[in-house]
Amino acid sequence: MQRFRRVLVGVDLCDVSQPMNTGLSVSTRSAIDKAIWVAGHTSAEVTFLSSLMPCLDLSPSMWQMREMQDYQSMIDGMHENARQQMTALIDEAAASGIKANELRTAGKPWQELLREAVTNDYDLLIVGSHQQHALGQLLLGNTGRRLIRKSPCPVWVTSPVEDGKVRRILVPTDFSETADEAIKLAGTLALQLDADLHVLHAIEHHFEPQMRDMIASLDEAAQFQSRFHSDSERQLNEVISRCGLDHAVALDHRHIAIGTPDTAIRTAVDELAVDLVVMNTLGRSGLKGLLVGNTAEQVLNHLTSSILAIKPDDFQCPIEFPAQPSVQDASTE
Repeated sequence: MQRFRRVLVGVDLCDVSQPMNTGLSVSTRSAIDKAIWVAGHTSAEVTFLSSLMPCLDLSPSMWQMREMQDYQSMIDGMHENARQQMTALIDEAAASGIKANELRTAGKPWQELLREAVTNDYDLLIVGSHQQHALGQLLLGNTGRRLIRKSPCPVWVTSPVEDGKVRRILVPTDFSETADEAIKLAGTLALQLDADLHVLHAIEHHFEPQMRDMIASLDEAAQFQSRFHSDSERQLNEVISRCGLDHAVALDHRHIAIGTPDTAIRTAVDELAVDLVVMNTLGRSGLKGLLVGNTAEQVLNHLTSSILAIKPDDFQCPIEFPAQPSVQDASTE
């Protein structure tokens, strides 16, 4: 079954420090490359969405132009540059055999991306990370964080240092139903993108203090830990079977780690050279709004790979949009 039919991509054309520069940043280029690559493997249609609002939010010195005509000329130049950039993206996608269109808006980028995702039923939203930490860690800007919290469809935040391909996918599980959905999605991606799939469960040994209180022998503690580990392996295998991925996840790609989930995920990403982490975030069932759990927050703050965050099936966007989106369709066929 084709999982991704429609992919929405955030295109940042503005360098707020240089408003007249409407070139593509490294992070935006990474998101575009990923969208084209994914669409090429899944036959999805791509929509590129941009906003000039950050460019038009001019510094005080820019407002001191002596001639309004000069100001209007600058604005016209920005719009023309944006048109050319977006048209070039359409042509680039078409050269790869991908159907694409573009939307140019005047609102806040994260709000316009969210509006489009909510009102026009997208399967995937791709944006670039804000920047890359000196240690290689992914640093999410406000746009990425807000979309991960509020978007009803999966949000893929790309790392600017990746080369565009996905070779290894890691999906952590806490054995919950939402985690099962992440595993199924990761399985679909691994099949479509011809990537290796790894599944991880982390064990936190909360029983150790209780064992000490019971004055258990070292042998007894070791036996207890062994049984706990075996039970976790059994549950992990059952989850993989339940998700229909017995033949897709090799035995040596099924990992049981000792420690906190966020630490285990980061360690696995580094040791396995993971390109993409697919993980669920925690939602309030039946309520609007997203409650991101501690594990997700820690992972988002320290991850070095790209991340694909999904929501529970009953998640509702906390922002209500009108039936007709306010963005102007500037598509080029």
